[in-house]
Amino acid sequence: MTINITDLRDQMPNYDAYKDWQRPGDILGIAIHHSATADRNTGAPIGDAFAFFNYHVNARGWTHGGYNYVIPGSGEIQYALDDKISAYHAGFKDPQDALGLERGQYWNNHYLAICVSGWFSNNRTYKDEHGTTHPIPNDHTHPNQAQMDSLLALIRRLMDAYNIPIENVRGHRELAGNATQCPGANVDPAQLRHLLRQSPPPPPLPEPEPGQHVIILPDSDAYLNAALSYIWKFQPDVSFAPQVAAGRWEYVTAVGDISPDLLAEYRQRGALLVQHISGDENTAQQQLDELVAQNQRFLQPSSEPEYTLYTVQPGDSLSKIALQFYGDAQLWNIIFEANRDVLSDPARISVGQVLKIPPKP
Repeated sequence: MTINITDLRDQMPNYDAYKDWQRPGDILGIAIHHSATADRNTGAPIGDAFAFFNYHVNARGWTHGGYNYVIPGSGEIQYALDDKISAYHAGFKDPQDALGLERGQYWNNHYLAICVSGWFSNNRTYKDEHGTTHPIPNDHTHPNQAQMDSLLALIRRLMDAYNIPIENVRGHRELAGNATQCPGANVDPAQLRHLLRQSPPPPPLPEPEPGQHVIILPDSDAYLNAALSYIWKFQPDVSFAPQVAAGRWEYVTAVGDISPDLLAEYRQRGALLVQHISGDENTAQQQLDELVAQNQRFLQPSSEPEYTLYTVQPGDSLSKIALQFYGDAQLWNIIFEANRDVLSDPARISVGQVLKIPPKP
């Protein structure tokens, strides 16, 4: 789906006082919250970034609001606090660092915070000005479809941007040191991770205007006949001179023996999409004819695997494994974060343990 994010960062209260702050560590995960705010008459979600940040800053005296992103009932994604700044969303007091979580600031320092407006539990109540308890209707007790679509799309974007493994997408109540039901009894973080593991619908393939798409045939004798059905069907421009094609077309289908450096040059010179049909003329014709049969001008991109599995060997440490996979022993924390479901201490790994190794950042 197309993801639209409304940037409200410079409109938040007290913005000039904190806009240049930097979080003290790398972004390693995402925490999901709910606002626990509902309309007393309908149960519908209420509140947005402006309401929450005004409350945090002006009523509670915080320097800035508690979330990086807010998704109100409309499904709009509101970018309220720069990713580079730690949100006040899951800190707790641990002055002796008994849990080894940076004196209770680990989740603030390393996790982005997304708040979905609403109160996602049943049997909600409120007290009026006389202290009398009243029920709130049991409606709107789950995020609506617009909110869920935006939440999943935003999480996927942030996972891609910061190389965050799915295991590090967590509900507030899953963060050690936090005693809470957030993001609500009706929101199951495990189910959320299950949805994230499912491949999102592929983005629609482009449909170029005449003159925007070229098929490049460096060896016309070998490949022209192989491409004739494709050319007849989609009517791209045809070029037999791959060395001079860069910078002329927005979409490039290169067939046959073309160097990776030349393909990279097409991209560097402004091509929006470059695809390579490799192999001999018979293999190329098979692929091109299949595209024709499917009425599909371009190949559908395939998704990369989420992580590699590695079995711990004698003498291994997370630093040693990080050096092996990433070329940098200092990136051990990425492996630790991806395996917090089986590791509680980065210094204690066991021979034979199977660890998930995320892609190199």
